[in-house]
Amino acid sequence: MLQVNLDKAIAELSKLNAHKVLLQIPEGLKTRAEELASELENAGFSVITIMDPCFGACDIKVSEAKQLDCDTLLHIGHNSFLAEIDFPIVYAPLEYKLNKLDELIEKLANYLKASKIEEIGFVTTVQYINYIKKIDLMLKEKGIKIKLKEGQRTVRGQILGCNYSSVPDTANIVYFGDGLFHPLGVHFATGKNVIMCNPLTLEVKELREEKEDFLRKRILLIEKAKESDSFGIIVSSKFGQSRLDLAEKIKKDLEEHGKKARIYTMEFISEDKLLGLNVGAYISTACPRLSIDDYKSYKKPIINAFEVKYFWEGYENYKLDEYY
Repeated sequence: MLQVNLDKAIAELSKLNAHKVLLQIPEGLKTRAEELASELENAGFSVITIMDPCFGACDIKVSEAKQLDCDTLLHIGHNSFLAEIDFPIVYAPLEYKLNKLDELIEKLANYLKASKIEEIGFVTTVQYINYIKKIDLMLKEKGIKIKLKEGQRTVRGQILGCNYSSVPDTANIVYFGDGLFHPLGVHFATGKNVIMCNPLTLEVKELREEKEDFLRKRILLIEKAKESDSFGIIVSSKFGQSRLDLAEKIKKDLEEHGKKARIYTMEFISEDKLLGLNVGAYISTACPRLSIDDYKSYKKPIINAFEVKYFWEGYENYKLDEYY
């Protein structure tokens, strides 16, 4: 169960002498918007809740906070990721409450021993960060050596969908978390063997068929985009995702190969906003998840910026960027 505890955030807001707070919450918590706002108001803060979609730690609504004359932004769901922000921000990461951790770690240890794996690298997402110390001790007690690494702008053991710099230098990596996006990212960013340990389903398994299926789908999508003569290069105007330099580089590269390309920018990227463009395919310089998780939502092929190079190269060394 996901938990939101505002006690620490309220203490930080008070320390900052905050008065008017812009509350930013992820989609899954929109049903609790009034409850969270009430808790902050009861603590003495004036609250404005922004209802635009929130897409991670890089999606920080600083401009909106300033426009609304707020003196602080409270970002719920993630921890600090962006550097050099000239505005007070308090983060309140979400945490899962796990009831069967002992059972899951026992299953993981048995799996590793049966596979004759004595040392692992360990990664997880922000929702499970608080369990790292306990899991570390539990695995060591079972004879499993665990390595952790602090990455660029992440805490020890934490990965994001755009940042795998905390993956340790070991042959086998255990991803502790749910879903396929992150473990696929770990594998294709580092080439390492990934074992998924899911605290919600209590399943422990190696990433095998999933990575083959992922690669097959990416190749088909890239090949379809490659057939196009014209491209729309999308630049996000979100504070932490804007990569105009990269878009201009890709535009130049495409034009040198005889393709047509134009750059388009928007805050919230969606299929309906692109319908009027007379291009054959889209290239996104924004969050990599847009093209990987949501490509089926687009009538034309949409690929990520790093995948353009595969128009001219083979797929033998296909990989995701370790750090976007």
